[in-house]
Amino acid sequence: MGPGIGIFVQGKLEHQLRYTLHNRCSNNQAEQLAIFKALETIEKSHITDCIPRTATVHTDSRIAIYSLKNTRNHNYLIEEIRKKAMALENRKWTITFTWIKAHAGIYGIELADKLAKVAARNNDISFDRIPKSEIVQQIRDHSIFKWQNQWDRTTKGLTKKQFFSILKERLTTKINLTPNFTALVTAHGKTNAYLHHFKITESPECPCDGGNQTVDHLLYDCCKLQREREKLIRKVSKQETGRWKKVI
Repeated sequence: MGPGIGIFVQGKLEHQLRYTLHNRCSNNQAEQLAIFKALETIEKSHITDCIPRTATVHTDSRIAIYSLKNTRNHNYLIEEIRKKAMALENRKWTITFTWIKAHAGIYGIELADKLAKVAARNNDISFDRIPKSEIVQQIRDHSIFKWQNQWDRTTKGLTKKQFFSILKERLTTKINLTPNFTALVTAHGKTNAYLHHFKITESPECPCDGGNQTVDHLLYDCCKLQREREKLIRKVSKQETGRWKKVI
């Protein structure tokens, strides 16, 4: 990944630049680095007195433009762009930042895209300042990976593992926790099978006479809960249908 830059002076292409970023850097950083390097090149350019010291930086990144306007944004590259723009303005330059639509057939933008593709194939890293958000995400992913390995190996919570075998999916699933729900997914509720295990009840059997009163029995087989089971199935099916319609 990397940005491509075309520098035009009075309509004539003067510089073609490309830079390669570390693969852990973000697309936003690539867009911001392009702006900074463009300003840096302008600063080094030898402009005669007869040419107005005005420069327009075109970018197809709305986020970069908004970030520069946001006074609360103090990310490294955003601050570097501001410093460079201020240094140019102190040298009587007028700098303007504008957004331009990508893939609109504009020569300068198309040239930048081509240069960026070349930069993406280059192994010579020009910028490797990985954003904090990426580091946090790496740590989070690694923690979940270790947690998943421990969860797969443990012999405890076997009933819960049947419901939540993939921890990453569980962490992104919103659940309304209630005492009954917790009792079902942990198998630590007041079922006859559970109470009988601790010799609190004489028999593990369900009052429906259909077998031992376990969590699976209550969810799938108990005839006394047939109406509630059908109601739950209809509700879940309706939610799944709505979700698929949104996807389609």
